Amino acid sequence: MEENEEKGMDTTYVGIMLVAFLVLAALAIDIGYMYVSEEDLQGAAETSALAGAQTIKQRIQAQVLADPHELREVLTDQVQAAARTTAIDAVSGKHKAVALTEILNNNTNRLTTENDLTVGFWNVSTHTYTPGATPVNAMQVRTRRTAESESVGLGSLGNIIAKISGIQKFDYTPEAVAAFPPRADTNFALCVAACDSGCTYPNVCSIPERRMIRDPWDPRKDPPATNRYAYTSLLYPPTGTTRLSDLICMEMPPQEVCGKEIYTIQDRDDGALRDMESMMYNPNIDKSNKEYDKDSGDVTGWWVIAPVTDCPSATQAQDFERHAVTRYALIRIRRICVPGTTGCRQNDTAFDAPSAQCNGNNGLYIDRISCISCGSKEMAQFPGLHPVLVK
Repeated sequence: MEENEEKGMDTTYVGIMLVAFLVLAALAIDIGYMYVSEEDLQGAAETSALAGAQTIKQRIQAQVLADPHELREVLTDQVQAAARTTAIDAVSGKHKAVALTEILNNNTNRLTTENDLTVGFWNVSTHTYTPGATPVNAMQVRTRRTAESESVGLGSLGNIIAKISGIQKFDYTPEAVAAFPPRADTNFALCVAACDSGCTYPNVCSIPERRMIRDPWDPRKDPPATNRYAYTSLLYPPTGTTRLSDLICMEMPPQEVCGKEIYTIQDRDDGALRDMESMMYNPNIDKSNKEYDKDSGDVTGWWVIAPVTDCPSATQAQDFERHAVTRYALIRIRRICVPGTTGCRQNDTAFDAPSAQCNGNNGLYIDRISCISCGSKEMAQFPGLHPVLVK
């Protein structure tokens, strides 16, 4: 009898301990699930800021093309509602109630307990960000754990559990700032004669399709070099192990070269142009700055920022020369057509222009252009094409 009672008590204890164990295991899983790491929080802030800055940049570009006279309205919009929505969705998506990371927004430009988003001005000269300042060219984002939220998470209890368990830092709220400063992002430089005075930013000129060339040219006897260009490696010359082709095909990050000297070359060979052709028609490269045919999906235009230098004599030499960048040119490449071996084969990502676009014509063709001088006050309004983290 006593033995049966002991067995019954043992079973009861086991059952109680099993329930307690399952409760503790569930709590541990919940805590581990809700408390994302510091690295994840920082990454979320950076991803969100970049997504928001990209939306602002695209809005500016769309306005410039539609009606540049109304650009001021976009640049002075201190809310940028679409960009804020994009930034929040980049982290929590459409399921905010179960998201692990939270971004609060009340459409103001001051970080408070009720707001984690600001838009403002990033000064490329002083490398400083001013929330709420215009022209708007940047976004600031702060992230926090949803589990520490009073409305969605465990609130104070979540803070206490996190602090006791030592799972994460208490109230860790990292910040990130993304902007789109104007930077050169292509490996060819235009001659300053290509910049007509009527095509100064924000005016983007539509021009008859212009075939750009690298033919020999003498400024003393030849007409203005409106269609001249040279290859460039930008701020750094190629080395023995890194060729110009590698710099083009590796999709190097844009560089701030306005007012600085860059390396240019008038190479007779079309190898670098073949590489540019491959990059233009590669569907995985720089998607946000390309235009596509709605029916075929083919690339019909590629927006880039090219450095503009003086117009030195084009002798098609094999050596790099240094020339000062005096302007930036926002241009749309209409097509690049080069016969021969396809470029960028070293990356196994070789692409050719659709034959219907080339029609037997060869070369680099542009049909939109807008220039801006280095150091001009309008440079603050000139949008770069690639949002980057600046803080």
